[in-house]
Amino acid sequence: MPGASGAKVASVDLKEMRNINRRESPRIEIKLRCHVTSPALWMRSAMLTENISRSGLLVAWRSDGVALPFPAVGQIVTVEVELPANHGFGQKCIHCQGSVTRVSSVDPENPRVALQVNYMDFRSFHDRIRALEALQPVANSWMA
Repeated sequence: MPGASGAKVASVDLKEMRNINRRESPRIEIKLRCHVTSPALWMRSAMLTENISRSGLLVAWRSDGVALPFPAVGQIVTVEVELPANHGFGQKCIHCQGSVTRVSSVDPENPRVALQVNYMDFRSFHDRIRALEALQPVANSWMA
């Protein structure tokens, strides 16, 4: 197909364009227990990851079979992803802060929330959970 300048322009099928992978980093399909917190939702809940990459995270948005309120697109959430214990170093977690890029509730039995990771760090898991539990009474007093 000739273009305006007479040069040939490649013809691309729209169906083919939809299948292009636009991810910056490869993702790993892995189900790990994670703890999601968000001041805007006033919730802290244990969930499972679906997949993770350097720049993103997909979370199955259910906690022990209970439906949870969905975050808004653009909302900032914090996720602590539990890593398998290493007895030499103790249990670690991946601490992520990210913004919600997509909320999918097409299948009501399996809702998902996609996050673009803004910050990622490795931390001691148990120390972080204890610190969050210590803050819970303070947050509850603000809500009363």
